[in-house]
Amino acid sequence: MKWALVVYFLVNGAWQTAESLNYDGWGRMHFESQEICEQYAKRFNDVPHSDSIWGVCELDNIDEVK
Repeated sequence: MKWALVVYFLVNGAWQTAESLNYDGWGRMHFESQEICEQYAKRFNDVPHSDSIWGVCELDNIDEVK
């Protein structure tokens, strides 16, 4: 299992992953540890996006690491 930074978009009042919305280029990024993932999530969320975009770290069942 790896940690993944997953990007969510608020669409019609519901949070949905970029992948479920088929948003190209917004797929999850995988990391070896929660600590590293949280660092990337903080950097992502510190960038001024609209209030309808948010990055979250989640455990993911995958062996690939970027």
